Amino acid sequence: MSNKALERTREGEIPSRAQGKAPATILKKLLVKVFRPRNLGLVSVIVVWQITSLISPEDTLPSPYLVFRAVILEVILRERFFLHVGATLLRIIVGFGIAFSIGASMGVLMGTIKYWEKFFSDYVTVGLTIPSLTGAVISVLWLGIRFLTPSLSVVMIATPYVAVNIWEGVKDVNKDLVDMGRAFDVSKRRIIKNIYIPSLLPFVFAAIRIGFSVSWKLVVLAEVFGSSEGIGYMIFYWYQMFDMELVLAWVLLFAFIMFFVEYGIIRRWERRLFSWRREVTL
Repeated sequence: MSNKALERTREGEIPSRAQGKAPATILKKLLVKVFRPRNLGLVSVIVVWQITSLISPEDTLPSPYLVFRAVILEVILRERFFLHVGATLLRIIVGFGIAFSIGASMGVLMGTIKYWEKFFSDYVTVGLTIPSLTGAVISVLWLGIRFLTPSLSVVMIATPYVAVNIWEGVKDVNKDLVDMGRAFDVSKRRIIKNIYIPSLLPFVFAAIRIGFSVSWKLVVLAEVFGSSEGIGYMIFYWYQMFDMELVLAWVLLFAFIMFFVEYGIIRRWERRLFSWRREVTL
């Protein structure tokens, strides 16, 4: 660098080449963030939604702006917002908690004892084929319009999904490692802790992810038939009012909560528990 350039730099002037690099670097970083697969997918959905809303009647498909505005002004800021969201979340937690406890117990028994595998296998097979709508209707017919009616439908339908994942996980445990541990007089507690649990964890998270998503859909569906509060009830209420904007607003809120549970809770715990495992790239 020449003496004049050095003097200009000391006086606070930046050479023109450096001035040009800063905006280019910021633009490059911005484009990289925008064109990440997840961000690009979200932007694509919003763009297609906006274009479709322009060629559709407003009462058929409102624009993204109108729906997002309705989420804030007509849903979140309303007095009964926490009542409806809280009711749905509580039903999901109760129903999925019971379904996971029963399904995990069944899966462990089926994976370790042949008698229980034959005993439960037909129930699991049939349970996986029963439509969610059937579980919601049966639970309403049994209990009527009660607070925990949607939770019963979750227990009926989600239990087989949990059971089959845990069942496959127990069968996938490396028996050679178990036999080696026993040959070296390793205690049963250490075998369970160091062999069974690490092998089962991926299947446990698969069971949680599938079972929880099924529970969400079941509770909302059951709330349509047999509830006087909850997200499903509000979706059906605004459907009866022919208000597509608020129907989509509640559906969008439902999706936001699902994203929070998936990326804020499940995946965070998954990364923490599997931090020792290397990622495989093809």
